Amino acid sequence: MFKDTAGLRLAATDVSNHLACRHLTELDRAVVEGRRAAPNFRDPMLAVLQQRGFEHERAYLAHLRGQGLRVVAPELDGGRIPADRAVQAMRDGADVIVQAELMDGRWYGRADVLRKVASPSDLGAWSYEVVDTKLAQETRAGAVLQLCQYSQLVARIQGRAPEHMHIVKPGPDFAPETFRVADYGAYYRMVRRRLEEAVSGPAVESTYPDPVPHCETCRWWRECDTRRHQDDSLSLVAGLRPLHVAELQRQGVKTLEQYAREPRPFRERPQRGSPEAYGRAHTQAQVQLEGRQAREPRYHLLPLEEGLGFFRLPEPDAGDVFFDIESDPFAGTGGMEYLLGFAFDEAGRREYRALWALDPEQERLALEAFMDFVIDRWRKHPGMRIYHYSPYEPGAVKRLAGRYGTREADLDTLLRGERFVDLLAVTRHGVQASVESYSLKDLEPFTGYARSLELSAARAALRTVERALELTGPADITDETRRSVQAYNRDDCLSTAALRDWLEQRRAEHERAGLPIPRPENKTGEASELIEERAADVQVVFDRLVDGLPQDRGQWGPAERARWLLANQLEYFRREEKSAWWEFFRIHELDEEELLEERKAVGGLRFVGEVPGASRLPVHRYQFPDQEASFEEGKELFEVGGERVGKVHAFDLGGHMLDIQKNTRSISLHPAAVMVNEHVRPAP
Repeated sequence: MFKDTAGLRLAATDVSNHLACRHLTELDRAVVEGRRAAPNFRDPMLAVLQQRGFEHERAYLAHLRGQGLRVVAPELDGGRIPADRAVQAMRDGADVIVQAELMDGRWYGRADVLRKVASPSDLGAWSYEVVDTKLAQETRAGAVLQLCQYSQLVARIQGRAPEHMHIVKPGPDFAPETFRVADYGAYYRMVRRRLEEAVSGPAVESTYPDPVPHCETCRWWRECDTRRHQDDSLSLVAGLRPLHVAELQRQGVKTLEQYAREPRPFRERPQRGSPEAYGRAHTQAQVQLEGRQAREPRYHLLPLEEGLGFFRLPEPDAGDVFFDIESDPFAGTGGMEYLLGFAFDEAGRREYRALWALDPEQERLALEAFMDFVIDRWRKHPGMRIYHYSPYEPGAVKRLAGRYGTREADLDTLLRGERFVDLLAVTRHGVQASVESYSLKDLEPFTGYARSLELSAARAALRTVERALELTGPADITDETRRSVQAYNRDDCLSTAALRDWLEQRRAEHERAGLPIPRPENKTGEASELIEERAADVQVVFDRLVDGLPQDRGQWGPAERARWLLANQLEYFRREEKSAWWEFFRIHELDEEELLEERKAVGGLRFVGEVPGASRLPVHRYQFPDQEASFEEGKELFEVGGERVGKVHAFDLGGHMLDIQKNTRSISLHPAAVMVNEHVRPAP
């Protein structure tokens, strides 16, 4: 966004920014119009990401040049091809045009790549489609909207809309992710129209800085956060979702303190969200206000719910392990788990071990070393558990085991034995604390853990490692940086241990009040005899196929590569099926609030009635609160935490309605939450 003699100019990034945060649009407009100064803030990782972006783009262009294509590109990284030169290059039929400036009235943009395709247009027997080079492995809505904007600008020049648009992510073959422009055109036009309306009206502040995911990378985050605290915004209540905030504001509740002092969780039955969610938010606001007034940490024990909270806390064991991973999602082609750290007790002392992994081979070896350690420790200590904070660690171990095809049987045994314990899940359902966010670091005033390294120094060291992994190479990571990152990871592991001990003390409070809490069953994790036999048979064949392969893969020829590929195909279908089941059981363990963010599940179901005119099996209609979800007609449904309930008969996300065709065993069952089962049997 900028202003010239023609007025306010808008770019593709303004469209994606407006989708991410309408308040950001108002702030940027105020800067352009001279009513506000831009904040003096720059994300220190931004330069690294920009450099990574330049390198990815250069590698992609080298790939295109290697195909004999004629490339028109600026001379310097970050340069551009002016609009008149870009149009001339399109008329000349260049195969590839890089960083082309595109203009149309108040709209402008700079496309990473325009690539010629064999579809006639006003230019001749060819036309152009837009290609964006992106580092992120997951394509976000904002990126697609930017492509739509570039495609519209290209359409004005060539007289026809491109049929497709593409995103190229890091990878050995630069395979594009392709989208049909027409599939997203209506949504893009709606967002673009809303943006134009937002910047065309009077210059008055009509939005509020509600927290959104974009805050994490926004230059305005500090100013917006200060405003929310000055206003004592309801968004400061930990876990309170935007739909709850909007509903409470509609009912006249404006601040955290006001909400905490309300006699009931809501003044009238809420139009959006479940009453239970408001009840939990109300007590959370009360404990936060209590801590604020006392100027010291305060907590409340939550009512016991079987299967949740302290019911998930196993008996402490001498073999317990406290686990944390440091990762970089932009390293390599798919991210890297560059440090696996864990703490444990040995000979009466608390020990810590760090497994560094600065390249794929080291990553595989680190996983194997960790898995070998915990399996051996489990044999010595049958009650051993692996404690972590948030679901990230077991998810990362699953990804690594699948990526490298190693220690999968051991991982399956750990998962069947329920050896991983997420202390975040225990905390969320066990206590409410006077914190705005339930991060591990925010809970340390309660556990009494004191870090050995200041967080500012730790963050600087983490950024240094990430920069090296993404740009310059591991050789640039000094011993001092390693020590700092290792100290940070050690603190996280020991803080996890301190939290476990603190939760044990809170569990004891319940028991002293006469509320016994059974411990989780100590499962062996043993597989069925059939699975064990098959695994042994496969391992024999695998070992014979890979026997004698050189450690250095650079020495492999076609025969060696074929043997390695064939060996790994032995378990291909089982590995793919296993990933689907891992996802299936992950969703089964989510709570009500987490389900609201899960696209393959719908929570908060309320039975409305039977849909008339159904076949032999009835169709039951349910309503649900606002949430993200994506259900397709005919998909099989399971009750979350239960059995199969039927199939999707109809689904209306905007109307908050789900029709389920029941099976014979579920006719009288009305589930509170259901999930889609996307498992495809490989046997046929």
